[in-house]
Amino acid sequence: MNRSPQKYYAKSDLAARYSVRVRSIERWIIRKRFPPPDIELPNGHKRWSDATVEAHEKASVVAAALPAKP
Repeated sequence: MNRSPQKYYAKSDLAARYSVRVRSIERWIIRKRFPPPDIELPNGHKRWSDATVEAHEKASVVAAALPAKP
């Protein structure tokens, strides 16, 4: 079994990935437009796994491809 190491993203990493400010990521989380973090470190910092981020991106692409509701 060859497993690649799990990557975790901080809010600043996500902001850079989506070319937005960190505050935008915080608003997306509050409005449930982005999944909650997978882990919270002892210092309170939150992290999202690569799997969670990729699943969110795939779901967003599928949702965008669906016809608009009247």
